[in-house]
Amino acid sequence: MSEVAGGDSLRNILLEKLRKALLPDFTNKLTWLIGGAGVALIAGPGVFHLLAKVSTVAFGVPIEFELLSEDRSGTGVLLCVLAVIQNIAYQFKGVLSEVSAIKEIERSHARDILVATHEHEKFLKMADSTLAIDGAKRKHDLQCVENIVAIFPFEASCRDLIVAPDLGITFEFQDKLENLADMHDVTHRFYDEEVELARQAFIKQANLTQSVLSSKLSDDSRFSRKYVPFYEQKHNGMSKVFWSNHHEMRESCNALIKSYEALVLGMQRKNLWGVES
Repeated sequence: MSEVAGGDSLRNILLEKLRKALLPDFTNKLTWLIGGAGVALIAGPGVFHLLAKVSTVAFGVPIEFELLSEDRSGTGVLLCVLAVIQNIAYQFKGVLSEVSAIKEIERSHARDILVATHEHEKFLKMADSTLAIDGAKRKHDLQCVENIVAIFPFEASCRDLIVAPDLGITFEFQDKLENLADMHDVTHRFYDEEVELARQAFIKQANLTQSVLSSKLSDDSRFSRKYVPFYEQKHNGMSKVFWSNHHEMRESCNALIKSYEALVLGMQRKNLWGVES
């Protein structure tokens, strides 16, 4: 059943092609012009001969057509053949145009798919790169947090700073302040700009506090491995100097605590300060 249907479809296609070749569409005006001229040359002499005969018999007036007295049917047949050939060429050109248009559409579609695929791959690559870069930056920032906490633990250091003007500081704490004040290397900088600004302010204040404490505290043999205030100043008539030094140390230590708190708050907002810190 399907073979019969397939044969009918093929026959219909061939008949349609033959019809277009022999009976061209009216849009192909050149074929109609050449074919019409050929038919006129073939049928023209006979038609005019018939008109002359009818005129002679019916009206008694003979009509002579000198220009069409010769037989030009051969030329007419040739023009008809040329019309058929021209129509076939016209149809073939149309088929080629359709095929070319279809191929161009396919090429355009293939180009669009290629461009879309390339852009998608580029996007995925950029996304992977961006994620990798962001991940590396976050890992570096977390390491910076770890380095600061390792040198200067938040709660313990703040407690030591509170009592520093009254009781002094240990040698180890002085070393921590110096190490903290020296954290200017690029590897210690945060990629997050807000946190980095807070870190710079904290390091600057650490440097100032370290300088103040080192100038106002002294090494006393009565206190092992510790820098203490000049206690003698309180008892030898220089109490104003003592309390002035005490006030300056306290203000500097409080400023360092506040700058440390600002840094911690900034890291918390960026999710850099957590349980692991």
